Amino acid sequence: MYNAKSLYQKRAGANSKEVARYSRFIFNGHFIIFLSIAFGALTLQYSQLLKALPDGIDYHLIIAFILALTTLAPLRTYFREADQVFLLPYEEQLDDYIRNSIVGSALRRGILFTVLFVILLPLYHAGEYFSIHGAITAYLTGVIGIGIGLLLRFYFLKIGVSNMSVNILLFIVLISGIYMSLDGSWFSGLAALIMLLGLLLLVRNIAEHRVYPWETLIEYEKDLTQQQYKLINIFTDVKGLKDNVRRRAFFDFLLKDRAYNHEGMFLFLFKRNFVRSKDAFWIIIRLVVIGGLIIWLVHQPIIAAIIGVFMIYIVVLQSSQFYKQQAYQLWPQVWPVAESKVVEGFQKFLRQLSLVVTIVVAVIYIVLYPGTFYYALFFFAIMWWTNQQVMSKLKKRMVLLKD
Repeated sequence: MYNAKSLYQKRAGANSKEVARYSRFIFNGHFIIFLSIAFGALTLQYSQLLKALPDGIDYHLIIAFILALTTLAPLRTYFREADQVFLLPYEEQLDDYIRNSIVGSALRRGILFTVLFVILLPLYHAGEYFSIHGAITAYLTGVIGIGIGLLLRFYFLKIGVSNMSVNILLFIVLISGIYMSLDGSWFSGLAALIMLLGLLLLVRNIAEHRVYPWETLIEYEKDLTQQQYKLINIFTDVKGLKDNVRRRAFFDFLLKDRAYNHEGMFLFLFKRNFVRSKDAFWIIIRLVVIGGLIIWLVHQPIIAAIIGVFMIYIVVLQSSQFYKQQAYQLWPQVWPVAESKVVEGFQKFLRQLSLVVTIVVAVIYIVLYPGTFYYALFFFAIMWWTNQQVMSKLKKRMVLLKD
């Protein structure tokens, strides 16, 4: 028999075990090597930036923006679809469950906030104005704001206010408090917290006698779970991830380059899945855009080349997830096509996609660093090597499945 506290701990523990299980697949030897190189490169670039900060940039605003975004903590309740039936009779006893959810969510986000604050503290110290009292006030404003924000989020969800509205409200109040604290006006951080506390008391009185909005809470938790799965899916296969499909007519020309026959059908299907996938398609686009911005910002040819290599490695790994979208469905088992054609179709798709991404990254690098254009050759080398590794593992998996 579970009480509120043990039920939450059981579900939170199950989620932690699931994340830990996927982490073993993500942090393999190759990825650890790339992470170490990228971490060293970024640390070197950051230290060089601190020695000669460009003028005319409001670094306090940049720091406050990053920290304020970090304070927007999600409320992980781990509610499930069946809870609106089986927990409904115990709704009055769920205060302890929600309290544990808020404490757990605040601790996790507080750790992340602390790490980012420590990373950004040297940037604040190297700027034109530094105050130890301002730094302490900004930190306390953010940490306490995380806890108050989670309480507000729950009560706002209870009275039907959208999650986006809550994020906008918290962001505006906390970025103001953190920014003014960094500028030396420590009472501004206190004023921001007092404002949030007053709002919390008001919303709590309104929501106190409201019933639990089970559909809203469950849908919110589903969205958070899917976001967690999407992040993990960048690096490895995730069971339970739902991908939405949407036709993009302006990409239809990519599907007309080959006749639809037993030789080209799976290449066609993999390409169609990619250009019509709502989540997977934009993951690749985001990775390329973020990687391009980092290459532009570092101003160091060698470091930029390392970032480019790392990004291509991640993109190819992410692209390898498309295999399961067709190969493990029912129709490939029904169609009168040899199983080897599935692997061949995916191999052609992976080569084409990774080649396009590599060319885009190489062009960005060559335009920004023409003096060391030959470093772009490493992009194509890592693309070829990663393709070989992915296909080798895929073929071994197919052999094991046959056995």
